[in-house]
Amino acid sequence: MIKMMDFHQFLSLGLILFIYVSLELKIGFSTKYTIFFSSSVLFPIIFHRFLCRIFQKEMRAIFRTRMPSTTQRKTAAIVVIGDEILKGTTRDTNSHFLCKRLHKLGVNIKKISVVGDDISEISREVHTASGAYDYVITSGGVGPTHDDKTYLGLAHAFTDQLHFSNEIREAVDRFLPSYIDKKKAEGVGEGIEEVVRMVTEKLCTIPKMSQLLWGTQKVDGRISTFPVVRVANVVALPGVPKFCERAFDELQDQLFPVEERQSMYFDTIYTDLDEFDFSKRLTDLATRFEERSVQIGSYPELKNKWGHLWRGFQNKFFFFRFFKTKLTIESESSESMKDVLAALRELLIGHVVYYDTHAWTDTVTKWKSFKTRKTAENHLEFVRKLEEAEKIVEEIVEKYPLEQIALSFNGGKDCTVLLHLLRLKVDEKYGPSTPIQGFHIMVEDQFPEATQFIIDAAKFYNIQVLEFPGPLKTGLAALKKQRPSIIPVLMGSRATDPNGKYMKTPVEWTDSDWPKVLRVCPILNWTYTDVWHMLRGLCIPYCKLYDQGYTSLGGRDNTVKHPALRIVSSDGKEHYLPAYKLHDDAEERCNRSNL
Repeated sequence: MIKMMDFHQFLSLGLILFIYVSLELKIGFSTKYTIFFSSSVLFPIIFHRFLCRIFQKEMRAIFRTRMPSTTQRKTAAIVVIGDEILKGTTRDTNSHFLCKRLHKLGVNIKKISVVGDDISEISREVHTASGAYDYVITSGGVGPTHDDKTYLGLAHAFTDQLHFSNEIREAVDRFLPSYIDKKKAEGVGEGIEEVVRMVTEKLCTIPKMSQLLWGTQKVDGRISTFPVVRVANVVALPGVPKFCERAFDELQDQLFPVEERQSMYFDTIYTDLDEFDFSKRLTDLATRFEERSVQIGSYPELKNKWGHLWRGFQNKFFFFRFFKTKLTIESESSESMKDVLAALRELLIGHVVYYDTHAWTDTVTKWKSFKTRKTAENHLEFVRKLEEAEKIVEEIVEKYPLEQIALSFNGGKDCTVLLHLLRLKVDEKYGPSTPIQGFHIMVEDQFPEATQFIIDAAKFYNIQVLEFPGPLKTGLAALKKQRPSIIPVLMGSRATDPNGKYMKTPVEWTDSDWPKVLRVCPILNWTYTDVWHMLRGLCIPYCKLYDQGYTSLGGRDNTVKHPALRIVSSDGKEHYLPAYKLHDDAEERCNRSNL
């Protein structure tokens, strides 16, 4: 019988038998009833089940607090503490940070709560969460002022007393002398000793049953300069975001050892369907996988009518909606993940789209996947062009050292394609942290949006861009003067461009009356559609002017929105479709008056 029971059942059964025997001895049952109860197994078992129901929550709380499960996914609650959060004077970013980090560690975040600087509120919330979840992480209320009451709340929650920690005092003493000297130098040294005494007493007064956690600094591996207080399964982190994040970083491996983390598998599917189009079928599918510990989340994309605000650097770029619904999938089993992904792709067949918010990272892997997708879609001619352009860039990177290679980058769609190709080949040979050399030949009355895109793209793609006055011949002369070692210059010219039409092959030396450079035009034979096929297919960021109806960019004085992309809504308002909606490649430059 004992082997078939878990530990708490065995313990409670022993308690039942103890009560049963005690009652028999103290109350003095009659011989008839004594013989019946002593010889029957029925009563202890029924009584055991009854008490198990009564004490189930209490037993679970005890075991979760003292012995977190090692076989099931750990659970956690986050308690944000501070009146300033409830009043809206301070924005809480700690819970968002903690959720992201805990989720990656395989921890199941079950609850986020916010309480004010009230001891009873803190105590009640912490006590409840501590009994219900494996881990409780608080943020805020651990500073030196009167309204920092987290430690008081923790002591109350666990019926503990406060005491002065000499170990924290030693940590405080390490930075106090320099703090005092700084204040005296600022002319505010009067009464500083009393302030320091009060601050020290506040910081060092913690619950008596506390455990001090000393983390490991990520930079040099040294012990952290200040400890974090832990009471039972509650970890009290600072409220200041940078200190909260630093403390978690330093304690992560201590709180969540690698060998104890639950293996979790995550994936995301994007579709061009609205949720309403497949909600019933998705519900049925999710129900099928519930018993296999699979969670499926569905999130509609409703940012705006014509554009999708891309969540990149400073929210600078605007994409026409890549997708309408995002599905997130989580599983504790790789096999279950494989099965549910297959089922979802079958459910959404023909409507699964590729989406990437960081196209410039992991370029090599993504490039191979992109070519595989396009081959499977039977875009064989386009794949041939991709590989031809890739080979040209690869040969240049193999033949010349990086300090001799420069990319002409004016923020246009064609050179943006080339920027990605060069980043790909540099990543492949030298690694993603290796910078690229570039230059920008300015045009008169340039669009500020184009200038900003050059700045932002340079940060994404790690390209150092020099600026030179135009036209092209003058700019190349200035480039050679400042960087005389430059030999190959990669350009986004195509055969249909005003300057590209004179080139016979993708790689040619400039004419004798020009600054001597090797002109490299890997996409010389590409079409307008090919360019957008790659930009959209890899989710490469591009200048937002293209989403406003501009198909070719020059200066503001000679470039307008393309008339073929103009539409008028039923209310008479004028809109422009994005550039990739232009169907006739021959009309690409019809919005430029100087061509």
